[in-house]
Amino acid sequence: MSQSSHQNSFTDKKNIMWVLLSGAMAILFVILLFVPGGSQNDSLFSVYSAMIWCGLFGGALFRYLDKNGWVGFAIGSVAGMCIQIFSQIAMV
Repeated sequence: MSQSSHQNSFTDKKNIMWVLLSGAMAILFVILLFVPGGSQNDSLFSVYSAMIWCGLFGGALFRYLDKNGWVGFAIGSVAGMCIQIFSQIAMV
């Protein structure tokens, strides 16, 4: 395989692998938010981690669907923030 085919698969918007990887990480962080004791006094589970991973998933999904990736990132970030706030309310 030549170097150009590696670059094309890396930058290809229709490569489903980015959607799957970012979705798996977003799901992992969302699940860990709801695990008892998982989100208390730990910077790993801050609001920013949920926002970033859900935002990356939204951006990758929107790019895969030929939409604006920044809009997807913004929607995913807001969803991640809402999920994080809900997880704190649900743990009380």
